[in-house]
Amino acid sequence: MSSQGPKEEKLGLLPLSGQTRGEDKANDVQKCLEDYGIDINKIVSIATDGARTKSLSEIKTFLNEKSIDHPELEEDKWLQKFNFMVDTTMKLNELNLNLQGKGNPAYALLEDSSLFRKKITSFVEDMESGKLLHFKNLKQYRDETNATIDTNYFSIALKNMKDGFAERFEQFKANKSTLSFIVNPLNTNTNEINIEPFGIDAGSLQMQLLDLKTKDLWSGKFTELKSKLEELEIQKCMHIEQHKWTALKEIPRVEALIFGAWNSLPECYSEGKKLAYGVLTIFGSIYSCDQAFSCMNIIKSRSQLTNKNLESCLNFKTASY
Repeated sequence: MSSQGPKEEKLGLLPLSGQTRGEDKANDVQKCLEDYGIDINKIVSIATDGARTKSLSEIKTFLNEKSIDHPELEEDKWLQKFNFMVDTTMKLNELNLNLQGKGNPAYALLEDSSLFRKKITSFVEDMESGKLLHFKNLKQYRDETNATIDTNYFSIALKNMKDGFAERFEQFKANKSTLSFIVNPLNTNTNEINIEPFGIDAGSLQMQLLDLKTKDLWSGKFTELKSKLEELEIQKCMHIEQHKWTALKEIPRVEALIFGAWNSLPECYSEGKKLAYGVLTIFGSIYSCDQAFSCMNIIKSRSQLTNKNLESCLNFKTASY
């Protein structure tokens, strides 16, 4: 956290040699934290990523390039599943696009994931009706081949996806009041906030929020913040719709606007500010890690460097200051 707001930056590049079990990775990360004098007990969240898998389209392209005969490519049921996966992957990519970028706060992840679960409910209803309004590739395949789509199979798959999302984001949902506090403190019930990870005095926080809610001078900061965030979302949607990716990167950062609102409050609201700053350090995605990993691979492909020099080059590429 700097005077300009939360900073999402690389702490270290850890080369893993020999065994790479979960225990080995955890020990290396813990040692890195100790080397930088960071108390692991003060960390409020940890995000990890799974390994990348190939999509069906990539597999099909690979098989065609290698002239490998694959009879499933001509089977009706397999092609139904293939087109269903293409449609579903496109929807997941849209969700992923909304979550990309540095500094996206965790409450935005919660909102987007909750919205996507509601969308899946609509997808299930669409599939069960047989209209396929949201499955254009599958519908095109049906129209071209007169195939009878196994809507029951795909409906079950969608319901399983919804359950998977609910399970994956269960912890976020349980802490909804805590995560949304940074943008909606005036309507937050302090009894629903999880203050344990942040070292907040519950009594002081409750009194400070009561004071904040009753003073228009300071409560107006969050009415103004809401208007700014609404305008920012409009710009974001417009740029995405028009595929203006450069312009998308240049719009104000959400976390900077939120930080500005809280930072403008006097220190008599210290517990509220402490909680807000803590929540702002919980980032909604591992976008920065993925970006750094891609940069590292590019650097490694162009030169042979020691681990130390590679880390220095990566710092130049990814650091924002």
